[in-house]
Amino acid sequence: MTLTDSTAAVTGRYRTDLRTSVHAIDGAEWNRVVAQAGGTVFHTWEWLAAFEDAPPGGFEPRHLLAYRDDVLVGVCPAYVVHDCPRLAYLTELAQLDLGGPVLMAHSLAALDGGPLAVPGHEDALDSLLGALEETARENGARTWAVANAPAGALGGRLMRHGYATAHITTSYRCSTEAESVADYWSFESGRLRRKLGKERRVSGRGYTVAEEPADAATLVRLVHSILKDRGTPTDVLPEAFLYALKHRLAPYERTVTAVDAARETVGVFAGWQFAGTWSMWLAGLDTERLSSFVPYRAMAARLIEGAVTTDVTSIDLGRSNGAEKRKLGAHPVPLYLALNTSDRSDRAALHAACRRLEQRCQGPDDQLDMIRRCC
Repeated sequence: MTLTDSTAAVTGRYRTDLRTSVHAIDGAEWNRVVAQAGGTVFHTWEWLAAFEDAPPGGFEPRHLLAYRDDVLVGVCPAYVVHDCPRLAYLTELAQLDLGGPVLMAHSLAALDGGPLAVPGHEDALDSLLGALEETARENGARTWAVANAPAGALGGRLMRHGYATAHITTSYRCSTEAESVADYWSFESGRLRRKLGKERRVSGRGYTVAEEPADAATLVRLVHSILKDRGTPTDVLPEAFLYALKHRLAPYERTVTAVDAARETVGVFAGWQFAGTWSMWLAGLDTERLSSFVPYRAMAARLIEGAVTTDVTSIDLGRSNGAEKRKLGAHPVPLYLALNTSDRSDRAALHAACRRLEQRCQGPDDQLDMIRRCC
């Protein structure tokens, strides 16, 4: 099968097609489904193109598309994963031998994953999950998986399909559908609102905080700086992958930066808005100049204000630092790794491994401690 080959199958009312390259897919049609299904930038054609340009590991695209008649109604980005530092860390913690490659939908790097379907065609999700299983068999993958599936309807559907699940991390999200910035902050009591407002102002002293993109070299330098400071290997976010994302996702970029008095960019929240969701996926800090993320609160306040005053309906603030993100009005959304296999004894082993994984990853404040290799 070449990179532009496709195969088709019919499951129930839906036909599913396989594409082995994002370049064999109509990007506008794919993104239409993502937008209608409430997906984020992590499901977009451009994100998948960046993954194909410079994959952060050994990944072979196996994207699935669901059609009703000739209309695209569902999508499921997926990869045969041969090498992934994030997955390797998780299986090490779970004491799990996957016995070869895994077909994964779609990336542990993303803030959400799994299949999507437009409203009225939710049954297409079952067709896509069935096609995921069949594609795994055809590609010699004993195990297939859904990465970072958010808690909710998708999680229930995965369990009905026999998946073993583990809560591996938590994302923090907030609704920004407020009439004004003042209305947004009204969830805080008067005294607390004044206290936190002062903290945000103080954290911005000496810095110019603005919604302004950082150039690619600065973004890579600051992201790798904070990864190294936290003891996270940079192979989870290789330089080439970050450059590819910066290029491919440029139409959606909305980044907040902090510049010091010497006009040096010392902090960055790199994010992208797709439809109504603004996803703040990467944080970067010049750890040689700053021992802690001093302008964090001022940057976060600028982010909230930028969302409320534009067409953003929700912000995904990403993983970790839950206590600070709750102060911004965010609520936790558990993200799950779901694993499945056709062998009953292997399936029992997957359930046991997922239980071990949750026990060994559990960290404070409802946040699984995945910082070392799954930032």
